[in-house]
Amino acid sequence: MKWLSFAATIALSAVLVTGGSGCKKETQTKEGEGGKKLSVTSPGTVKVKQGDSETFTVKISREKFTDPVTLEFSGLPEKVKVVESDHTIAKDKDEGKFTLKADADAAVVDGKEATVTAKGGGITTEAAKFKVSVTKAK
Repeated sequence: MKWLSFAATIALSAVLVTGGSGCKKETQTKEGEGGKKLSVTSPGTVKVKQGDSETFTVKISREKFTDPVTLEFSGLPEKVKVVESDHTIAKDKDEGKFTLKADADAAVVDGKEATVTAKGGGITTEAAKFKVSVTKAK
């Protein structure tokens, strides 16, 4: 029984240590007229190799409105972009999946701070921070 408890403690410690290595997801919430509320939650950390792409998710929540919500990304490393031209989350969805693409000659960066802002229902949130890392292609 002691061995099982020890193994569980080691496993939990490993999860806590590795889980802390990335950037935590950040949520920004803004209130508008008539009790409307809009929140955006960043993806935390997104890692992409030079010349490759990586899919990530941004979550939103709305209160007292159902309008589509448009996201705006800023602060991405040079030669790294969000592939999709439409950054809108439909009125019946609470998250959007996007693709981050790094050019083959994008500089290697570790944890550059980027932001995502949500706009909808007459409300614009503050920017939610996330980290973008570009690793060397193999």
